[in-house]
Amino acid sequence: MKELAKQARHAATQFLRKEESIKEKMFESLVVHLENNMDEIISENQKDLKLAKENNLEAAMIDRLELSKDRILQMMDGVREISKQKQVVGSFFEEQKNAAGLMVKKQRIPLGVILMIFESRPNVVVDCAALAIKSSNAIILKGGKEAKHSNEILGKIISQAISPFTDKNLVQVLSSDNRKNVEELLKLDQYIDVVIPRGGEGLIQYVSDTAKMPVIAHYKGLCHMYIDEAADLEKALNLVVNAKTQRPGVCNAIETLLVHKSVLKDFAPKLVQKLKDKNTELRVDEEFKSAANDKNLKLANSEDWDTEYLANILSIRSVENMDHAIEHIARHGSKHSEAIVTEDAVNSEKFLRCVDASCVMINASTRFNDGGQLGLGAELGISTTKIHAYGPMGAEQMTSSRFVVEGEGHIRS
Repeated sequence: MKELAKQARHAATQFLRKEESIKEKMFESLVVHLENNMDEIISENQKDLKLAKENNLEAAMIDRLELSKDRILQMMDGVREISKQKQVVGSFFEEQKNAAGLMVKKQRIPLGVILMIFESRPNVVVDCAALAIKSSNAIILKGGKEAKHSNEILGKIISQAISPFTDKNLVQVLSSDNRKNVEELLKLDQYIDVVIPRGGEGLIQYVSDTAKMPVIAHYKGLCHMYIDEAADLEKALNLVVNAKTQRPGVCNAIETLLVHKSVLKDFAPKLVQKLKDKNTELRVDEEFKSAANDKNLKLANSEDWDTEYLANILSIRSVENMDHAIEHIARHGSKHSEAIVTEDAVNSEKFLRCVDASCVMINASTRFNDGGQLGLGAELGISTTKIHAYGPMGAEQMTSSRFVVEGEGHIRS
């Protein structure tokens, strides 16, 4: 592992010497290799899906694991989108001339070597490789054993695609079924600049406790939507259905709905019917159940407010006012994605000011908190750690900045 990390460091250093045009060729090559090997990717992915079903993995895990033709095409589109983005590394910003006449500016630079540890999602391999290339970082990718075959074939394809243009150690995909490798890598802070864990609570905690280098955590998505007293209720119905049911097993789907008591009578019966049509299991409080006039609704317990279901299940709580909703989010949220539905600009501004989350939605589905949707092309994941990034991490979030000072023989007196 030490030699592997040293190779990544060397590859990152060498890559800084490459002309920008090389990246475009690498992206083109990667898209071609993905297209030419699509059948093999699907075949290897089927092995993982078969084992996942035999091992009774959760439906959400299996959903994230699948690489269909459409999802491979989406990965290819992500690579193309990243390729077309404005170059970040080397760019200057915040230029100013100081009192001494020096030109002072900041410049974007790569983080260096990134270790990415993730669970389930094999598309992460391609997304993160492309973002690392765009931001001139080396990356070491360690996926979970549930995606072993998928990760390995994608790693092989990436290596073949980039090796004609740069050191293939710029992107390294490790064996998915050897956890001891992770323990060793987390101690190599002299070669690895940052580690990004993306997965369940156990993985995040283990990496945070073990790593000697900085950790950017990509934690769970216990997301909320608050239906304000000034909400357009037709708009609210559509937003709830989309945020919960469009793809229930992902981190930006809502898990809890908070509804202002003043709109319960009009809102609850219609919402229950719409969600029944989507086969959504509801766990509600007494007031919502009464307003819905449905004796068959299941009552929520205290654990429901802290549960990321990753399934077609929604907990619903009625609240006295916005302050009550904000307090609930502060107590139970995971700082991932939070939404308010309201036509009152003052209320939306207060919600924005008081709610701590990596992305806050106003009259929009939480499903939009996604790197591809927000213009990043793809993402390493969604950081719930404010240092060094907060929210979806694209190429710019994989850089730091340094000061550049230009003078004309200036000396300090």
